Parts: sequence; C-alpha cells; structure tokens
Amino acid sequence: MKRIQLLLKILLLTMAVINLGANSSHAQNNSEETKVYLTQISCRELLKMPGEDRRLTLVFFHGFMSAKDNQMIVDRIQLREATDKITDYCIDNPDETLMNTFDEYR
Repeated sequence: MKRIQLLLKILLLTMAVINLGANSSHAQNNSEETKVYLTQISCRELLKMPGEDRRLTLVFFHGFMSAKDNQMIVDRIQLREATDKITDYCIDNPDETLMNTFDEYR
C-alpha cells in the first residue's frame, strides 16, 4: 500500500512539472513545448504558480536535490526551514533561477 502511495505521489509531481512546462515562458517552439528546463525556472514563475502547483514544484525540487546529493534520509524540519528561506529569497530576487536558489539554501 505504501508503495502505491509513493508511486501516486511521483506521478502527481511529474504531472505538476509537465504542467509547469506547458505554462512556462521557456517553451521555445512547437517541438520544445513538452520540455521543462529545470535550470531556467525563475523564482518569479514559482511565486506566480497557483498554491498546489507551487507546493508540488517545491516538493519536486527538494526531491531532485536530495537525489542529486544522494541523500537517503531527509529531515522534514530542515526541509520546511529551507523552503521558508527559498521562498523569502525568491520574493526578494524574482529573477533568480529556482535551481540556483535551491543550490544555495538547500
């Protein structure tokens, strides 16, 4: 049962990122519209997302960074604090990329 829930969460996150790509200003042309360039998503784009899309995007990036750093254990309190720092930084620096912000505050 837990495995099914995990798979459903992964599916939801994937759908959120796909939706982000469809709405992103970074779609280059018709052949590129299905691609999401994670390194080009700006803080402004994150802040303009509807609440659930923003939450799922933050969760996705936390997961991405954990995988990138080969982390197998995460501290939920530290993630919440990092999310607050990332959000505050994005408010003050809307043109910064979300990837750079996560690199700095994660």
